[in-house]
Amino acid sequence: MNRTSKNIAFLAIALGAFAPACAGDPPTTIGETERETETEVIGDSPDKPGSKPEDAVGGENNTHDHMDGLGEEGKRDPMEIAAQREEEGTPFQRARMHSCQKVQIAAIRNLLTDFGVNLGATGTPPTAGQLLNEGGTALGQANYAARIGEDIVWTAAGAAKTFDIFVQAAPEIIANIENSAHCQVNGTAPSMFNADDTCNADAVTCLIGRPSTAEHLAICNSIVQNASTVANGKNIAVAAMLAAAHSCE
Repeated sequence: MNRTSKNIAFLAIALGAFAPACAGDPPTTIGETERETETEVIGDSPDKPGSKPEDAVGGENNTHDHMDGLGEEGKRDPMEIAAQREEEGTPFQRARMHSCQKVQIAAIRNLLTDFGVNLGATGTPPTAGQLLNEGGTALGQANYAARIGEDIVWTAAGAAKTFDIFVQAAPEIIANIENSAHCQVNGTAPSMFNADDTCNADAVTCLIGRPSTAEHLAICNSIVQNASTVANGKNIAVAAMLAAAHSCE
């Protein structure tokens, strides 16, 4: 017998050894489990709590009635909501006003520059530019060496520092608001305060970036009238309007 014949013989013997393992009828179903008895239950018993269809249906004793509204006054009139949204502006403007992310340092810098504040000025007490340049830690500046980005949420220290910056910048804003391009209409812009030292509605609108209301003007005028001096009151009023507009107040 040559080598080829021997190989064929060995192959036949090997196949014959495994043949009995393939004996029997092939399965006709997939995933079927044989039961020991006809009454045997596979899985949860129907008597288990929560297994019956009616257990998934809401009733008087297992449901919660939500409040009509989240405010203290409960449900609001849809027409009142529509009027408020129309006053606030377009959906894009409303989304910006309802965002509570901390104002980024670069944004504060751009804001003050647009209002004519000289961020390179120095003085005693420190100017707005000095407070901004030296207050990075309180304002949550980025620490790139430690792979930490700038904070995006408000902190007490950051809010206080931002208000200090606005207070120091207020005199320059008041003096330069008429020259601010984004406040001008047909080349002219209103002064921050009227001749009788009351707050100008159009100037407040430019300052806070949304249409001013009677409430805005009432707060602004109250701050001016109740300060130690009119000049101090004007500075605080401008700073308060800016802080509120950029901190979700």
